[in-house]
Amino acid sequence: MNPESLAQEALNLVTAHPYAAGAIVAVVGVLTYFKLKLVLKLITASLILVAIVYVILFIVNLTSTGMENTKKFVGSPNEVIDRMKKE
Repeated sequence: MNPESLAQEALNLVTAHPYAAGAIVAVVGVLTYFKLKLVLKLITASLILVAIVYVILFIVNLTSTGMENTKKFVGSPNEVIDRMKKE
């Protein structure tokens, strides 16, 4: 999950659905104009939530990669021993 791919997906969404994107921008613009404090709180909460999810997914990815490598290395000596027994 890298920021460039997320930005590219957002750009693809905007180009695929320009009217929906325009409506979302208009609603956010109106809300920002009339209720700035609320919008800033929502943006802050959203950024915190995104950061938490990003960290959790990063940790899950690290542990799954580590478990795959561990299985690969743990399995290797057994294969070597089996080959030595056959010889």
